[in-house]
Amino acid sequence: MSETAAKTFGTISEEAYRDLEEAVGPENASREPGVLDGYAWQPTNNDHPTERWVKRPVAVVLPGSTAEVQAVVRACNRHGLKFKAFSTGWGVWCGPTYDNVVQVDLRRMNRILEIDEKNMYAVVEPYAIAAQIQAEVMKKGLNLHIHGSGPNCSPLASATSGWGVGHDSIYMSYSPRNVLGAEWVLPDGEVLRLGAPGSGLGWFSGDGPGPSLRGVMRGSAGALSGLGIFTKCALKLYNWPGPPRIETEGCLLDARSEIPENMGFYLCAFPDRASFLEAVLKMGEAEIGYNALRTATAAYLNVMTPRLFKRLTDTKAIRDLMGKTLEYTIMMVLAANSREELDYQAGSLLSIVEDAGGIALDMSTQKPFVRMALMGFVRATIPALVFRIGGSFNTALDRNDALDTQENWRDACLAIKEEWISKGGILDDMGDNPYYVPYENNMWAHCEVVYQFDHRKPEHRAALEPIFLDFTIAALEQCMEPMFSSDPRVRAIIGPLAGGFNRWQREVSKALDPGEAADSTLYCGEGAFDLSAVDGAKVKRLNELIEKLKPEA
Repeated sequence: MSETAAKTFGTISEEAYRDLEEAVGPENASREPGVLDGYAWQPTNNDHPTERWVKRPVAVVLPGSTAEVQAVVRACNRHGLKFKAFSTGWGVWCGPTYDNVVQVDLRRMNRILEIDEKNMYAVVEPYAIAAQIQAEVMKKGLNLHIHGSGPNCSPLASATSGWGVGHDSIYMSYSPRNVLGAEWVLPDGEVLRLGAPGSGLGWFSGDGPGPSLRGVMRGSAGALSGLGIFTKCALKLYNWPGPPRIETEGCLLDARSEIPENMGFYLCAFPDRASFLEAVLKMGEAEIGYNALRTATAAYLNVMTPRLFKRLTDTKAIRDLMGKTLEYTIMMVLAANSREELDYQAGSLLSIVEDAGGIALDMSTQKPFVRMALMGFVRATIPALVFRIGGSFNTALDRNDALDTQENWRDACLAIKEEWISKGGILDDMGDNPYYVPYENNMWAHCEVVYQFDHRKPEHRAALEPIFLDFTIAALEQCMEPMFSSDPRVRAIIGPLAGGFNRWQREVSKALDPGEAADSTLYCGEGAFDLSAVDGAKVKRLNELIEKLKPEA
């Protein structure tokens, strides 16, 4: 039994458990300790040294339909239990935060219900993963946005309940933009259908002619099951000019894919910050690009060759090359419906890069690399490899913003990371490790800076709370929304500074969930940083910023 589960073991009455069994069938419910412990651990459950967000559920149920989800939610209401939805389970955000939570595992609801080629959308259930959906829609000349967590994750979860940008955001925007109609089991067990489905007119719109509650449903970061459970949604689809099937042998770093005829791959490097930002803006104005990813050159070695990378961190020449000479790079993937269109896009890209004083390397000539990396771009298969070097990681994440603001954020994060690398608080990844993608004509970007750690090392676990606070202070200094607004520690700080959104979230929760059946900690709960081991100067700086940013009465 894990230490966390032992500390947070709850109980469930025989009557309540019988009701859950009746809701989903005895074979789809469990309260076995070994099963429950499996749900108490999540891939990133060591992001917080106290592990206070990941508790053992009192029971787990696997509903197979919307009606069964309703029955589970109603049972929780009757017996004073809380529920927490779980689709593909990529992170602590789907885990219980109370002692009396029923984990609602939606893996049996894994169907693609409809693909509408004409109106370019797909209706899916919670456990239909991105790879599964993409494989089917590509047969019809379509594609979907896959967020950076990768193809093993649920597009419904990120679109309705979380967040999610990805390599393809330059062409397909990000998850909150791509949700259309939705089916929502409210915390009292009633079903609400948003948008066109609410009027029985199909799934083509999430904002009418039926009810539109997109802001309440998900807002900026999503309610993470804090306002109910989504059982169906329609996802916007986009053009796919490639073949119906990308022939591939092997997987991940052993993959060998056939390169589609009308695709181009260019690694663009720029001499300085100003030229990089100007070029990326012009790429957006030219409306070119199917995938775009800016990350440190060292990051590729980090995830692909972790043992070699650890040796290279001690080499000054390599550090200078990776961190300075190749500081401003972006990988651009082009896709077109014809060779002529591809030539136009490539010509535009090369002209923009040349005008900015940069260089564009045509990676299409490096066929072994492109054949291996193709699915990493088109299907976002590479990000999960970030676990390899240390076993766990976190990201310094602010809310999406303008390009130059995001570049400021990257600079601030780099300075913080270098401090903690020198202290031995996190792994040495050469400091610069942003996951940076432009979107919406490149006027905006998403920048999260990865920092990796080994959760087996006490010095790494001890650094997690202070480094999280450092990133929060850095964001406040730039008047940015810091880190995850789903983090109760952050919400308590920034809510009063940002229109009191935390108050309104609590009011929405009370209105939709009077029985307090939803596990809503990550939606409207509040907490506090443990400042006992934090440098006094940093605590003072935090308090100064909070006071400075308070709105006038």
